[in-house]
Amino acid sequence: MDEISVIYIDGMMGSAAADRLQELIDDDAIIKFQRHDGWVYPGIDPVRKREHTSYSGPERRNVH
Repeated sequence: MDEISVIYIDGMMGSAAADRLQELIDDDAIIKFQRHDGWVYPGIDPVRKREHTSYSGPERRNVH
């Protein structure tokens, strides 16, 4: 499992499992996290949002 460097809200540096990153962002538990190209500040820098899994319509992104 991939680990991502993060700075928690209390200023402590640590790492978090990649699959927990969105939860930490949603809970405002981190100030920033590190991508391959630098630090990202949630709420300031663009961050990918979790997709809505409750959508039951046709998949429109598939191109065949």
